Amino acid sequence: MVSSSSSSLSSAITLQEKYDVFLSFRGEDTRNGFASYLYGALSAKQISTFMDDHEFERGDEIKPTLLKAIEESKISVIIFSENYASSTWCLDELLQILECRRTNGQIVMPIFYGIDPSVVRKKNGSYGVAFAQLEHRFEDRMEKVYQWRDALTEASNLCGLDSKDFRPEFKLVQKIVEDISLKLPKCQPSNEHYKKGGLIGIEENIKKVKSLLSIGSKDVRIIGIWGMGGIGKTTLASVVYQELSSSQFEGCSFLPNVKEECERRTPYHLRKKLLFELLNEKAILKMDTPFVASPYIFDKLRRKKVFIVLDNVDDWIQLDALVEGYDQFAPGSRILVTTRNVQVLKKVADQNIYKMEGLSHNDSLELFRLHAFGKNSPPIDDAMLLKRVVSYADGNPLALKVLGCFLHSRNKQDWKNVLYNLQKFPEQNKIFNVLRTSYDGLDEGIQNIFLDIACLFKGSFTRSEAERLLDSGDSPVKIGMEVLVEKSLIEDVRYGIINELRMHDLLRQMGQKIVCDRHTEPGHHSRLWDAKDVCHVLERNTGTVTVEVILFNLSEMTRDVEVCRAALSKMCNLRILKIYFDNYISVNKFKLHLFQGLDSYLSEKLIYFHWDFYPLESMPSNFTPENLVELVLHRSHIQKLWNREVQV
Repeated sequence: MVSSSSSSLSSAITLQEKYDVFLSFRGEDTRNGFASYLYGALSAKQISTFMDDHEFERGDEIKPTLLKAIEESKISVIIFSENYASSTWCLDELLQILECRRTNGQIVMPIFYGIDPSVVRKKNGSYGVAFAQLEHRFEDRMEKVYQWRDALTEASNLCGLDSKDFRPEFKLVQKIVEDISLKLPKCQPSNEHYKKGGLIGIEENIKKVKSLLSIGSKDVRIIGIWGMGGIGKTTLASVVYQELSSSQFEGCSFLPNVKEECERRTPYHLRKKLLFELLNEKAILKMDTPFVASPYIFDKLRRKKVFIVLDNVDDWIQLDALVEGYDQFAPGSRILVTTRNVQVLKKVADQNIYKMEGLSHNDSLELFRLHAFGKNSPPIDDAMLLKRVVSYADGNPLALKVLGCFLHSRNKQDWKNVLYNLQKFPEQNKIFNVLRTSYDGLDEGIQNIFLDIACLFKGSFTRSEAERLLDSGDSPVKIGMEVLVEKSLIEDVRYGIINELRMHDLLRQMGQKIVCDRHTEPGHHSRLWDAKDVCHVLERNTGTVTVEVILFNLSEMTRDVEVCRAALSKMCNLRILKIYFDNYISVNKFKLHLFQGLDSYLSEKLIYFHWDFYPLESMPSNFTPENLVELVLHRSHIQKLWNREVQV
């Protein structure tokens, strides 16, 4: 059981190595030739490679980001060429690479490209000329020059490859890629290394999942990771994916949050993304509904060994839509599925299901301490109190993380109060109760931001989206989101180069439950997001002053709905109204009618008004949009906004 419960590949992996390979080279010698060919060949093998793509002036100092990239790489490839030694940038890279070799055990592979190894080792020829110039430039910093000399000597004495031994040149590229592919599996992190990244208790799980994957066998196999929410399924799958995808397979794809993505769009949209990532064929993007079984795609897949991770699948239909005909994939292909519903796996992976359990008591303590105390000595010296608090999380990593963040910097009496409150709740709702404790400890304004996010956003979202939608002036949204991140109630995630925020679905469910538990009637809920509840309120005019947010996905309608003329008139605190389609395939199925129009009153507190296919020709005449920040009327019947002059 895994200590982190992040919901995405990039946020789940907080390990030191971010790249498989770092390329160190002299741009003017090899950037547009050998280095680029090598980078392309490594990328084609799914080997994550850092290649700096900028030229720099000779006097530039090496960037901290570049030094960090070296630290985050498993292997460094140094391409010694004619003018390598004339670049202080390259020489500083070399110093950092050798330092990582000494301290982290990083593998270093020298490549002598168009230069004899003895020239590098003895610093003669072009290297002698370069160092004569360096000694002149750095006459007041000769210690630096001596460091560079020693580094070149050390690196040139390592086992490497000489380009003159490989003709034509592509054979050298092939040899480097082969050697790296063989070395990468030996770079797998140790248990201590995982712990440094905050992943407690993960090593044994990785071994068991890899055993089920049985990478050496030639069959095509689906493997399932099954367990409750927050237990760390996504984190485990993410780490396994990172460790295996770089060199074992010819095509790889990690699809996070399949359940949510299918709800937001369709399985066909995800399938298109999956096939494009596996095959890198632009033609797939032009297909409306690309099928695995189509002759064009089938022919490609049966010749390409692939590794697919489908995260958070909750329905057999989703699985079938994404990987139908999977048994016809190339020999050795693997599909790893995470789910809370074991029935999803019964048809295809009955013998290859790994059930995730909670963390052991010792691992639970270690993870909790990490978030409650950080690297500092625990201020709570009562071992029994610590044990009782930790036991209430029941080994669930998400609960331990949230509870630890909540109790961070609090005194012993606060801990006792939290334990007392937890013990009042029913035993069967342990995890929800732990999460609720953290919510209850927030200021009211930040609680409202939490509930807004829980009810409005499904999946990931950007900070700017949240700020634009939620900032009513009454609550500091930026500060509130920072507090929620600090408390582990939302998390920073990374998709490629994009930084986004995300709320774990257990926390989202808790937030929605808090809203619903306040009253049995939907019209008395502060936030409405369920299509059935929204239809009930709009048809029967049961809305009240309590309603602040309406999120209505028209794609979820199961029948035509006629909105009562006065449906919105009682909602004087309505801040956000979003009526939208997220799946335009279903646009013509059912409609929202306003046969009688709308009463002239709309809440003056509205800051966001979004209504796809708005059916009227103008906005309500008495609506005063003085707080309106955004107005969205996609494909509407609007002729003019107001039948009068309005100050916006």
